[in-house]
Amino acid sequence: MFNTLPAVMLWMVAACRAPAAWRDRDKRPLWAAFFFLAVVMTIRPVGVATSLDSYVGIHNVAALIKHLSGLGAMHAVLVFVYRMSEQSAIGLKMRRPHVAVPITAGAAISVLFFATPQPHEATDLLTDYATDSRIAAYGVLWTALLGAALVGATHLCWLWGRQPGTGLLGRGLRITGIGTTIGMAYAIHRIAILILRYLGYTPIPAHADQAISSILLSSALLLIVAGSTLPALPRLRRWTRDYRDLLQLYPLWHSLTEAAPSVRLDPPRGLAAERLRLRHTHDRLYRRTIEIRDAILTLSDHASAALRDQARAHVAAHGLTGAHAEIAAEACWLAAAKHRLHNEPASGEHHPPASGGRDLASETQALKALAAAYDSDLTRAFITQRSHARTPEPTP
Repeated sequence: MFNTLPAVMLWMVAACRAPAAWRDRDKRPLWAAFFFLAVVMTIRPVGVATSLDSYVGIHNVAALIKHLSGLGAMHAVLVFVYRMSEQSAIGLKMRRPHVAVPITAGAAISVLFFATPQPHEATDLLTDYATDSRIAAYGVLWTALLGAALVGATHLCWLWGRQPGTGLLGRGLRITGIGTTIGMAYAIHRIAILILRYLGYTPIPAHADQAISSILLSSALLLIVAGSTLPALPRLRRWTRDYRDLLQLYPLWHSLTEAAPSVRLDPPRGLAAERLRLRHTHDRLYRRTIEIRDAILTLSDHASAALRDQARAHVAAHGLTGAHAEIAAEACWLAAAKHRLHNEPASGEHHPPASGGRDLASETQALKALAAAYDSDLTRAFITQRSHARTPEPTP
């Protein structure tokens, strides 16, 4: 549980951020951090690591991959925090993280790893081979670099996260700083255990050491994910709202533009394909409202004053008044106009456009109310009533 939940969350976040990282290089450090951390947590369980080692044919190579990924993740986190800090406090300056540090460290621990004879598969490389000086140096070097990176990230987070006027960005940096602080505790714990075991001391059992390490590492990762995601919450809320509105307007849009296909910019997709299309939701919603209004204008030419009066009388007979009655009447005559579009010529009467919103948000709300009325039993009853009224009685 301590490994599975963070791994799933990290892969989900990395997958969601991949398109944006591909388009915008400034977003790549955060994506890289999530990707490397996802790799770390995925191969952290013993069963996964053993399977990977067997597939590659090198004992304990999963541990090396995990540690190299950890170095990459921490460098990416440092770069991300540095850039976020620049945005939150432009007047403050600090040295930019350099990519040569993790590359040099990665090369050093790789040399130490392959220089160490490893005749058997280890449950924990740094524990099972703790008495080997090369693995001890490997562990101390890796953990020390990890700790140094966490110290730098923590300093940046607390320095800039406390600046006034930073809003969600500042809160996110402070939460990330809590996560990196817990990560520092993890690094200190690992270094202490490594040194003590190299000297021949076993202060705590191996299973207790693993449990403490897992709790500290998982807690740190969860807080880092939460802190780095917090500034994106307003965009996530807007995307969620736009996506929901797109799906709610789809039936009305599909029905009306089916009668007036010339207003469509692109060929229509099915509802299932619409649900799976997750990009450009705001632009698509804006276009959808325009196409619905254009279709309403086209259908309006086939809605005579008599038809509109019948729709108003129908909704009034069902007890509706005020704005609700206007929306319901509009839905009724729209449905009727769609049915008579190809059977009767345009009425030639000009009517003012239906009322709508002053901006995209209010326009969307107005069209959602219209969509609900259009798909109601009241509108279907109006169409049925007109169909019966227009059907000639059989000749006796």
